[in-house]
Amino acid sequence: MKTKNQPLIIVLSLILLAAGVQDISAQVLEINGFYGYQLHGKARLYEGDFKINDAANYGGKISVGLSSTTFVELSYMRSDTEGRFYPYTGTPSELINFSSNYIQVGGLQEANFGKIRPYGTVAMGLVIWSPTTSQLGSKAQFSATLGAGLKIWLTDMLGIRLQGSMMMPMVFNGVGFGCGIGTGGSGCGTNVYTRITPFQGEFSGGLILRFSHN
Repeated sequence: MKTKNQPLIIVLSLILLAAGVQDISAQVLEINGFYGYQLHGKARLYEGDFKINDAANYGGKISVGLSSTTFVELSYMRSDTEGRFYPYTGTPSELINFSSNYIQVGGLQEANFGKIRPYGTVAMGLVIWSPTTSQLGSKAQFSATLGAGLKIWLTDMLGIRLQGSMMMPMVFNGVGFGCGIGTGGSGCGTNVYTRITPFQGEFSGGLILRFSHN
């Protein structure tokens, strides 16, 4: 997980997969680009807490219609932020710059009220934590996301999509982005991993394009 271009490669693969599914059977394809704000979070580690600051987020979603109100959705969301490790004893670490990259697939169910369509989403996939310093390697975790929002259609093809979500990274077998205290002082690395990872909320909005065979 140390390749910095890996999130982009995965996203491009998901786009190609979505396009292939659309060509085969889908009646509706929706593409959404968004920009928003990701709230702070805290990961409880073995020797202290790692606190993540608020930051902007951005990304894109591709939704393939299974019916007029049910979609399979592929999404990518990135946030460039920073955090600090606060040990239970000792001095807090320096600020650590890193990015979080959520790559997920899930379902979207909406209610059809004409031009205004409220919806809910459930998604699962990976979150890749990528520190900017070369001394720390990237780490991947399984993640789940719950969301709700609103589509406001301005025309048959163009609309606005608003969403709020709760991201929930999960750890299996001790794999995670971790911080700890060693003989040289406190810091973040790969030898101590979080078991209770940060729950973070986000709010975003952007334009949505709709393509239909009908």
